[in-house]
Formats: sequence, structure tokens, C-alpha cells
Amino acid sequence: MISVNDKVPPLMVFFLISASQIGVGFLGFQSIINQYAGHDAWISVIVAGLGVSAIIWIMYQILKHDDKGDIIAVHQFTYGKWLGNFLTLLFIMYLLLMATVVLRTYIEIIQVWMFPHLKVWAFLLLLIPLIYYTISDQFRTVVGVCFLGIVYPFFLNLSLLYPLTYAEFTYIMPIMDHAITDIMQSSTLAVLNFMGFSALFVFYPFIRESGKSQKYAHYGNLYTTVLYVLVCLIAYVFYSQRELDEVIWPTLELWKILEMPLMERFEYFGIATMFFTILPNVVLFMWAATRTVNRAFGFQHKKVAVVLLIILYIASVISTGREGVNILNDSAGRIGLVFLFIYIPVLFIIHFIRRKVRKNVS
Repeated sequence: MISVNDKVPPLMVFFLISASQIGVGFLGFQSIINQYAGHDAWISVIVAGLGVSAIIWIMYQILKHDDKGDIIAVHQFTYGKWLGNFLTLLFIMYLLLMATVVLRTYIEIIQVWMFPHLKVWAFLLLLIPLIYYTISDQFRTVVGVCFLGIVYPFFLNLSLLYPLTYAEFTYIMPIMDHAITDIMQSSTLAVLNFMGFSALFVFYPFIRESGKSQKYAHYGNLYTTVLYVLVCLIAYVFYSQRELDEVIWPTLELWKILEMPLMERFEYFGIATMFFTILPNVVLFMWAATRTVNRAFGFQHKKVAVVLLIILYIASVISTGREGVNILNDSAGRIGLVFLFIYIPVLFIIHFIRRKVRKNVS
């Protein structure tokens, strides 16, 4: 049973959802989604945001009908204990994969832009204790990290207004010049930047008056969507299509043109500040994975945290080079699409049928 003191107000769901969605993708998603829809790819971000909002609604419809209100209880009710726990185990693996993708991609950015000789294993030895401290305590600690992850780096968004002085708005003209199928294909790539909200399946019971938090979840997703659309548009009016094909991290390149009296390389400052955006991603995924193992299999929370962090450490170390990171990102993208837009709607339908059958029998 979760005590009242461990629960947080519904408003905090805004920060939990948006902090889980804003991560390393913020630095380079513009080039990725440009693949199919070209200069219209910013529209695909809106489509992705609307799709995610629909999935959030479905998740709330599933969770609000269960007494314990998490994916473990939903799985066991829908599929039975054994199959339900097996599917929960797959969900845990998905959370670990997402945490590995975020952490390893961020380390790669540090290696490429700041410290080429940085050892992944050494950096992780410094970071893992901080993650453990955050996820081994109360959920409120995780919420606090997510809150700071939205508030503290907010001024970085304002720094992206400066490149508008060099904007060429003809780069995004004519609007809707691509087929709907192209925009939909780009939206499947854009969804990768929104996937963190799946942790809602775990932290839902920790929300006070959880039913009232749905609007804040949608507000959080709206904030993320608007932010990504604006950042995407800024990049698209600054770079030509040919330049976007060659730039890996457009946001970092935008920071590169900023000149300040006391700071010659603003992108270094941006990468360092982005740590406060990356950390909420990782701790939320790892806390959710730890909590799920604890609920499903009964192992002690702190011991589970140690084991899962060891797995995270090993997975991050063995993923070497740009090729290894690309494999991680591609795998997470495909698995996330299946989980969010196929499995969750199917779970909703089966869960709905089971509830109706059980209600009629009783």
C-alpha cells in the first residue's frame, strides 16, 4: 500500500510527462525526421504529438479501472498471473533499453563535441551512484529531479531564438508540399522523442487523486509538442535541405553560432546544461523498472536497483561507436512504436472485454 506521504499532487504529472519526453532527441531530431517529409517534417511532429495524446488517453482508461492502477495489476487481471508477469518482464526490458539509449547517446555527444578521449566506463562510474541515490529513495526524489529537468534548462530554449536573425523562411515553402504518407512516415520517426511517457504505467498510483491528473498529462505532452515544433521550425528556416542531410545534431550547430563576451563556445554550456534534462529520463526509466520488478516479483527495491544499474552499466559500455549507438536508437524506435501504438490499444481492448465479462458473470 502506498502511503499518502509518498504521493504527489496531480500537477506534478505535467513535469513527469514532459521531463520523460524531452531528452537527447532535442539535439538532433530535425535531421532524422527530415528523411521522408523534407521541409514539411515539422508537421509530422504535430501528428506525433496528437498520436501520443491519444495513447495517453487510452492509458488512463486502462489504469483508472484497476484498484492498484499499474501495469503489473493490469497485466495480471487481463492475462492471468503467469502470462501477465511474462509481459511485465518484457516491459521492464523495454524500460532498460530506453534508459540505455538516452544515457549512451548523451555520452556519445560528450565524446564527439567535448572530450574525445572520455572513457565510457569511467564516466558511468561517476554517474551510476547519483542514479542509484535518486531511484532508491522515495518517488518524490524522482519527481524533484523531473521538476528541475524542466525548469532549470528552460532558458536554453530562449537561446535558440538568436538563429532566427539568419532565418530564410523560403526554406519551408511551400507548406504541405509532401504527400500525407511521407508526413506519416516522418511522424513515426518523430515519435521516438516522445516515448518516455510509458512510465505513466508505473507511477500512476503515486499520484494523489490520480484521476484528476489526466489533463496535466495532456498539458505536459502539449508543452513537449510545441517545444519540438518550434525548435524544428527554427532549424528548418536556418538550414537548407541539403545542409540538414549533412548535419547530425542541428540544435548543437545552432548553439555554435551564439557569441557571448564570457563564453566563446556556447554549445559546451548547452551540452553541460542538457545533463539536467537527460538525468530525469534515465532516473524515471530506472525507477519505473525497479518498481515494476519489486511489484511483480517481490524483490527488495534497493537490491533490484543495484542489479538493474549493473545491467545498465554493462549495456552502455558494450555499445561502442556511432554504429552501436545507432543500433540502440533504431531498436528502441521500432520496439517503442509497436509497444505504444499496437500493444497498448490491443491491451485496452482485451482489458475492456475482460472487465465486461467479469461484470456480467458477477
